[in-house]
Amino acid sequence: MIYSRIMLMPPTQSINTASQNPYDFIVNSGSKPKKQSLLNSQTPFRQRLLVILGGAVILIILIVVISSIFSSKPKTAGLISIAEEQDTLSSIAAIAGQNANQQVSKNLAANITLTMTSGQTNVVNYIESIGKKITPASLVTSHTTQLSSQLSSTPSNNFDSSYIQLTQTELASYLTMLKSAYSSSDPVSQKQILSNLYGSATLLVKEANSAASDL
Repeated sequence: MIYSRIMLMPPTQSINTASQNPYDFIVNSGSKPKKQSLLNSQTPFRQRLLVILGGAVILIILIVVISSIFSSKPKTAGLISIAEEQDTLSSIAAIAGQNANQQVSKNLAANITLTMTSGQTNVVNYIESIGKKITPASLVTSHTTQLSSQLSSTPSNNFDSSYIQLTQTELASYLTMLKSAYSSSDPVSQKQILSNLYGSATLLVKEANSAASDL
């Protein structure tokens, strides 16, 4: 008998080495877990609330610090102009008190001197209370010097009318300054001073108009 020998070969392992990356174990070693945001949907509500509140507190602190750095003191430029105008009115009133011929002119000059001196004291005291030093010499302007010289050289027969006209013009400027300063001022104390000055100035305007009609 002839026996045919059949050799059983082990199954061929299909190894495709060409298609495999020998560094797969490095590349595919597992991706790092993503870092979770504090405010994503999986963060507990209390933790998210604390983060939001903490940010709000920091923002408020920054706003307060910045506002304190850039906050300015009450404005004084308008007040200084007012004090200068008060000095002008007082200066020409002093000249009128010595040279006026009519009693109405003398009365107007006396009332202006009293009102402007008192008002200027209040303004200067307020300016100095917020840190700015004022001297009497600093309030004398070239405009004051010019008007004083002009009035002093006015002939006697024309003095009263000239003085009253100058006073009316200066009082009009004075009222405009007071209005402007009042509209741009913030502190209540400053507004109160300006309001009082405006009230007294309007009375002087009426008196000046009455004196002009009496000449």
